[in-house]
Amino acid sequence: MSVLAIEETSIENNRVTVTAIVEDIRLLYPATYFEPAEYAPALCSASFELDDDTQVPADEDSFCSYLSDLDLEWKPVDTSDWDLD
Repeated sequence: MSVLAIEETSIENNRVTVTAIVEDIRLLYPATYFEPAEYAPALCSASFELDDDTQVPADEDSFCSYLSDLDLEWKPVDTSDWDLD
């Protein structure tokens, strides 16, 4: 999965938790006989252990690439109760 933008990052001990916009997570249209399924980006979160030797990129574009390369298990964030008005 490709990480498009970082929304929030927190580090506690050696555990990094990231909330980000991730490509191709949310199903827009299921597959039909004539068309494949269509997916869209969604707000997701994932966490991972940080090794002491690991250099984490400081700028957002490099950090997005770094996260994409980790092959994390991104879980969609439930935004159904957000008041967007």
